[in-house]
Amino acid sequence: MSQLEQLRNIIQGDVSSSLDNEYITTDDEYSDDDYESENEYSYEMTAQQHWEESMKQVEGLLSFIIFPILGKVLGRRFSHLVWKRVAEWWF
Repeated sequence: MSQLEQLRNIIQGDVSSSLDNEYITTDDEYSDDDYESENEYSYEMTAQQHWEESMKQVEGLLSFIIFPILGKVLGRRFSHLVWKRVAEWWF
């Protein structure tokens, strides 16, 4: 079957007679509803969802960056203070 005949069959709606019918899709097979619903969720966040997402980011910033650096700095200062007092008392 020539390509022209296959094209005519597709246009007429006789998909079963074409040789490459496994590559032809129908609207039922791939609907835009699934794609649109996934995109709508990501773009249409409420103010509450934005607030919760921002709070998660702030919490992550505090727990993984700020607190370890603060603990490191304060720990070193405290250890120097303690060692200074121990050294004065001992020596």
